[in-house]
Amino acid sequence: MSAGPVPVAPSASEAPPGEEAPLLFAVTKGQPTPEELAALTAVIAAVGAPPAQEEAAAPTRRERIRQATLRPRHMIAQRRGRQ
Repeated sequence: MSAGPVPVAPSASEAPPGEEAPLLFAVTKGQPTPEELAALTAVIAAVGAPPAQEEAAAPTRRERIRQATLRPRHMIAQRRGRQ
């Protein structure tokens, strides 16, 4: 009853014209439903994707005060317009 491996490839619209899309994976046992194949494809795509880069958050008030406290005195005077 098994029809052999079920090849799974990206959609045809992602492949350049005239070229066949490369296989992502092949099911060698069982008869997966389209929903199961979609779920497996989503998991494989998520694992292979690079992690999202988070933007650095603005320093909190406490961090700004601490940085100002640790800053050398001559830098504070320059910042206020004195030298």
